[in-house]
Amino acid sequence: MRDIVVGMAGHIDHGKTTVVKYLTGVDTDTLPEEKSRGMTINLGFTQIKFDDGSRVGLIDVPGHEKFIKNMSAGVSGVDYLLMVIACDDGIMPQTEEHFQILKLFGVKKGMILLTKRDLVDEKRYEEVKKQCREYFKGSFLENSPLLPLSIIDIESYNTLKNLLKDELKKIDLEEKERYFRMDIDRVFSVKGFGCVVTGTVKSGKISIGDTLTIYPQNKMVKVKGLESHGEKKDSIGTGNRCAINLAGIESSEIKRGDIIGKSILTGDRIECKLTLLENSPKIKNNHRIRLNIGTDEIIGRVKIYEKNYILAGESAFVQIDLEEVLGGVLKERGIVRNYSPISTIGGIELLDFSKKEFNRKDIKQIELLKVLSQEDNEKKVEELIKTDRELEDIFSLFGEKISLKNLIEAKKIFLLDKKYIHRDILLEKISIIVDELEKFYSENRLMRGILKSQIKERYFKDYSLKDYNKFFDLDLVKEKIIVVNELVALKEFKIRLNKEEKDMKEEIFSYYKEQKFNLKPYSYYLKVTKDKNLFEQVHRYMVEEGFIQYLEEEYYILNGYLKESTKLIKNFLEKNGKIQVKEAKEVLNNSRDSSILILRKLDALKVTKNIDGIRMLRE
Repeated sequence: MRDIVVGMAGHIDHGKTTVVKYLTGVDTDTLPEEKSRGMTINLGFTQIKFDDGSRVGLIDVPGHEKFIKNMSAGVSGVDYLLMVIACDDGIMPQTEEHFQILKLFGVKKGMILLTKRDLVDEKRYEEVKKQCREYFKGSFLENSPLLPLSIIDIESYNTLKNLLKDELKKIDLEEKERYFRMDIDRVFSVKGFGCVVTGTVKSGKISIGDTLTIYPQNKMVKVKGLESHGEKKDSIGTGNRCAINLAGIESSEIKRGDIIGKSILTGDRIECKLTLLENSPKIKNNHRIRLNIGTDEIIGRVKIYEKNYILAGESAFVQIDLEEVLGGVLKERGIVRNYSPISTIGGIELLDFSKKEFNRKDIKQIELLKVLSQEDNEKKVEELIKTDRELEDIFSLFGEKISLKNLIEAKKIFLLDKKYIHRDILLEKISIIVDELEKFYSENRLMRGILKSQIKERYFKDYSLKDYNKFFDLDLVKEKIIVVNELVALKEFKIRLNKEEKDMKEEIFSYYKEQKFNLKPYSYYLKVTKDKNLFEQVHRYMVEEGFIQYLEEEYYILNGYLKESTKLIKNFLEKNGKIQVKEAKEVLNNSRDSSILILRKLDALKVTKNIDGIRMLRE
């Protein structure tokens, strides 16, 4: 369960702060400048306490155009809106702008409060009511409650409180387990305690003792103490005001707009859906903007997919290049304002962070953004896995762990070691490797396959070694591809020797049989053979197929002779417990150098262990 957040918005001097005072007993105009101006500049946070002991958070957001950048911090995360309109003024330009912004932020429920009812007659009141019903037609406020309020009629505020309590009961409070995240709106130092940051918990839960990270600095911190609305807490959940006393950082290292949380993605290039307000001028590619998201304001440039400009009221997928690093999650909303002259022109829905350079006609990217802008989380995860993204990054983008059960059961995704691979990508990689091997065999008909390390370098560069090795264990892969002695090969491929190659094979066998345990270097055989090129091809084939075993440098031995020598040395060791080179030389009836080469091979095979020149059997 989480706490509900009620937001209050409206034109300057329409009485929002007065409504808050009557609902909570708290004056949210807290700054001296706010007192003198009679307006809310920063966000006013407080709680409404109902008769049954229940509480909800209340945010009084700024109403003046000059301070609208602070609005994004308040509106994001609002569950229910109180839209304040004064009866004497009616709907004003800022009222319209605020409402357009609230729609961009995805607010779904609310009511209309007509303040200053005592200042107008019945005729004016009915005019304003009609104006509101017409203006909000087709929006989430179309059939919402509409309530008159008067400063001389206290009962009207009691009616509001009771009605609000009933309305809030209709809101679904269930929340999945999400990663903790809070946008920082204030930072200061308290003598004897150290650094304190404040904000509204956007998701998840925080507890004393937690280790968290400050973004975008990626600085680890520890939670020493917690407060909410002046009360000390052991833990604080979504929707609550939160003051956090931190260890491991100085207040000078943090600023408003930073984020404290767990597993948060950051970047300076974001993929978004941008929607312009109905009265916005059209914007073109590379339009410079101010993005207000969370508690931060960042300058950036808009790059538009598929088109050269966006008209008023239209939406388009865009990439925004930012001048600073931003942290965020999928579907997070932000306000877009013109860089200069400053005015609100629309809002964004964050869809992804990108490392790719912008390409206006990138069809794959556009199709991905279409999926990410929809509501089906399972489909979004599937599409992101198709892009070869790490699962940890995908969950960070969502701000929570998404169940993969259905995708796994439908065999749409497969687990390697820690990485998941989508069936489409899997089949694509199989096809690429098969094509590569077929081309390889056409030029190297006596070779079993391509080095496994080479395939990784070409097609699995970003995969961990464990993930890469697991790829070859998948059933779909094993149907066509196998790994033999660190060579990637086609399962159905068989080497067929022609008469010349068969004769050379027998010739090579005869060379090695003649020498037996008295080893000769590879260069020796090249000198005695009549066809060096054919010798090299067939010899390599015999090594890959296991007829010949490599020892070291230029030296090889027939596989059968290696097994025979291993048996002879083991028999000696079982009787005597240890063996030296001179004794091995007698057992194998060969030269000292050849004995050393064979003993080293047995060490490498972990048959024996060498302690100061004396070999013993490994236990």
